[in-house]
Amino acid sequence: MCSVNINHLASYLQEEQDMNFSRAKEYIWKRHQSHWNWIMMFCSALIFLMALWFHSILLFFVFAAGVVISLCELPPAVPPFKRIDRMLEIESRWLGAPWRWKKSLQTFGMFAATIYVCLSCWAGSTMALLLFIGICVNIGCVYGNKAMGIDDL
Repeated sequence: MCSVNINHLASYLQEEQDMNFSRAKEYIWKRHQSHWNWIMMFCSALIFLMALWFHSILLFFVFAAGVVISLCELPPAVPPFKRIDRMLEIESRWLGAPWRWKKSLQTFGMFAATIYVCLSCWAGSTMALLLFIGICVNIGCVYGNKAMGIDDL
């Protein structure tokens, strides 16, 4: 008779799954830090919005191909793009910041904004997208004023 310790087997499988998830996360993050990969992912996101707008399965497949290509190893950008460097630095700083109420609010805002933009594109509503752009510009002005010392939040 073979006795198998179920708890030991479950913990082993959980460790293996955690290790695979960790390895996959590191792989994706490494690819995400490359300039060309970041640009490919950004363009794929725009194509996804176009696929939603036009209800096109062909554009969805182009989006999926862009995501797969963005996970491939692409050569480094020569010279590096300064704007992409800045975006990656901001993202790394945000991810490295401690989790407080402000970060939770920002995460919720990004999640809600993503859902809003996807639904607006699916409905084909130009006015809803213009409203979203106006709100983003307004938020940018508030943070710009705060950075210049004009207004304190």
